[in-house]
Amino acid sequence: MNTSLRNFIARIPGLRFWVARSIFLRSRNPLRFWGVFSSQAEAKAHIPANLNAGFDDPNISDEFDESIPMLDAETVVVLSKLMPEVKTIFDLGGNIGLCFYRYRSQITYPADLRWTVCDVPFVNAAGRRIAEKRGETQLAFTDNQLDASGVDVYLTCGALQYFEESFADLLARLKEKPTHLVVNRVPMTPTETFFTLQHGDFSVVPYQIVNRDDFIASIKAIGYDLVESWQNDRVCDIILRPDYFVRHYYGFHFKKAR
Repeated sequence: MNTSLRNFIARIPGLRFWVARSIFLRSRNPLRFWGVFSSQAEAKAHIPANLNAGFDDPNISDEFDESIPMLDAETVVVLSKLMPEVKTIFDLGGNIGLCFYRYRSQITYPADLRWTVCDVPFVNAAGRRIAEKRGETQLAFTDNQLDASGVDVYLTCGALQYFEESFADLLARLKEKPTHLVVNRVPMTPTETFFTLQHGDFSVVPYQIVNRDDFIASIKAIGYDLVESWQNDRVCDIILRPDYFVRHYYGFHFKKAR
């Protein structure tokens, strides 16, 4: 589609909606996004039944890339500084333990480190199978978010955008707050929070874009200080919605206030 035609369609909301949807449903690009919605429920209502498989990925492999993504470089630096005092890590949305496997090429894990991944049961089962096959004893899996209570580090990389509930609300339910929060690969906007849809390899899922200032304020409000933040070199380009173009993903390190 040439630029002139794209710009013409983008100015007509009804036409834009259906043309963008058609492009979106033909795509198998996991970084393809469509639609601007005010809630997760509204976004879900536009997922075709044949693509509503959620996160139960049937293609989980025992073999995966263990190199550290460039987007995680700053996260590795932060964890490297913290690691001498860390005994427990809770990894929300950690898949089969990808960060655990990848980061150890640059971080020396303490012998008594317990790294707990929290993901959906289907993914956890695959993670346990792979960990057992590899003889990993430091890696555990759970689907209970309350298991994050009192950990040294609450880590989440590229997962918060798939939740409707805010990160602050997830933390507020914990009996004891984690000491450190290390958040990375989260799309954010200077305007209002909204939802879009992401087309993965086998399904379509809601995807939240939060207001950055609101996010920081909500974490500070539950008792944390912002230690540092960084930008990821990644964008979220929603089909035919240049007005909602997301220029950066972000990372943060918060520490529990004394």
